Amino acid sequence: MTRHLALTALALALPFTASAADLPKPQALFDAHIKAIGGRKAVEKESDGTLTGSMEVVENGMKADMRMASLGKNRALTMTIPNVGEFRSGRNGDIVWSMDPMSGPRILEGKERQDQIEPFEPKYVMRDASLIESATTTGLSDSEGRPCQRVEITWKSGKKTVDCYGVEDKLLLSTESTASTPMGELKQTSHFHEYKLFGAVKAATLTRAKVGGMTQVFRLSAYDATPPSADAVALPAAIQTLVNKAAAPQAAAPKPGDAKPATSQASESK
Repeated sequence: MTRHLALTALALALPFTASAADLPKPQALFDAHIKAIGGRKAVEKESDGTLTGSMEVVENGMKADMRMASLGKNRALTMTIPNVGEFRSGRNGDIVWSMDPMSGPRILEGKERQDQIEPFEPKYVMRDASLIESATTTGLSDSEGRPCQRVEITWKSGKKTVDCYGVEDKLLLSTESTASTPMGELKQTSHFHEYKLFGAVKAATLTRAKVGGMTQVFRLSAYDATPPSADAVALPAAIQTLVNKAAAPQAAAPKPGDAKPATSQASESK
């Protein structure tokens, strides 16, 4: 009986083992996606210019105009919501910042900062092996009605994400991750549609993201390849004030070996 059960278990496992062996390797899926959006050289090249579009929250009908200026690694995103105000974020050098009517001006740190940098880094976009601890293709899945190959990724940074690559067009159709927000860690699933060329690289012009129970729809409508001015990606005055405040204590702190004030030396000699 025991031998019979063991053989039965083995027979049931064999089809699944063979199926897993036939799944495409994660690197093959990454490479096919990179090729489909324009190739490595195009992705690695800095894309200066200005994107415009819109964002809508489906559940409450809230809409915002969206504009992002990019100059080298520096960028500035502005979303303007009628009767609410401006939601702004960006990067200037090593400083990653955010500013909105609820939270005010903030300099981002830790995972929240990392989440704002990585999506724009070529190595991250290309799922470069130097950033990945492990990646496994787990089988066929679905992205809003489109068949795709599901890849679970563990990054060397410690975070985990899930990609799904189209069976037909090889493009990245969806990704799952955990986003750091002022409200804490939130699960996020984004579905990408209607890829079009922006400069030398194809990008999704429609993204439907589910975050914290709310559905956000992003639409890209235009791209101007003219490099924006440095002012367009400069730090807002409120953020510059925070930077100056953070730097002030360091500037005031005595350096090792500095002479003590005369008053201190006098008191110590008594």
